[in-house]
Amino acid sequence: MLSKPTAVLFDFDGVIVNSKETHRQAWRSAALEFWGTDPGTYPMELSGQSPRLIAEYFSKLNDDLPNAETYMDLKTKHVLEVATPAPLLPGVRALFDFLEKENIPFGIASNAPHPFVASTIERHGLKVPIMLGMENYQDTKPNPEPYFLLADMLDISPTNYPSTFIFEDSKTGLQAAAATGMRVVGVTTAYDEKILRESGAEFILKNVGEALKRWS
Repeated sequence: MLSKPTAVLFDFDGVIVNSKETHRQAWRSAALEFWGTDPGTYPMELSGQSPRLIAEYFSKLNDDLPNAETYMDLKTKHVLEVATPAPLLPGVRALFDFLEKENIPFGIASNAPHPFVASTIERHGLKVPIMLGMENYQDTKPNPEPYFLLADMLDISPTNYPSTFIFEDSKTGLQAAAATGMRVVGVTTAYDEKILRESGAEFILKNVGEALKRWS
């Protein structure tokens, strides 16, 4: 059972928005501009990882590892120029409204670039108290630093970690969440229940809207 939370922390891609195609298009268009080649798709094990690792993967394919950072920056530019924002996943808007109404602190800690997170949230007309991206951490997920930092910025005391919930969809993110001592909810947008539980999920939901049904 999901008891009513003291606070709620969210990943972004695959939890708040269905952004897989948005990112795929940006990686592709950036590669076509940068190298003149279509990079295809990256391996599933890179899902949820820092964009730096994905940029390095594609740069190696083009025998151009020294320029991985430049390619990553170009991809960020491209993803911010996508005409239609990545669509919200079911239940997000209603859950954010509920958390705001109930004065429950919440925020986002993503491995994606902060400008992408902030721009997408703004374009959907949502308000999120604190949004963090890869530029805000020394160590991205699977290191737990992003969630510890977000909790600290939301004034969440470690004594409240047992009633603070983290929503994640990737193995990388779940490993980070499980290392915090907070409650970990796996969302089945990328992996099945077995993999999510093996990666550290205590609860399994199809989407964040299912949590609202249990809390409201």
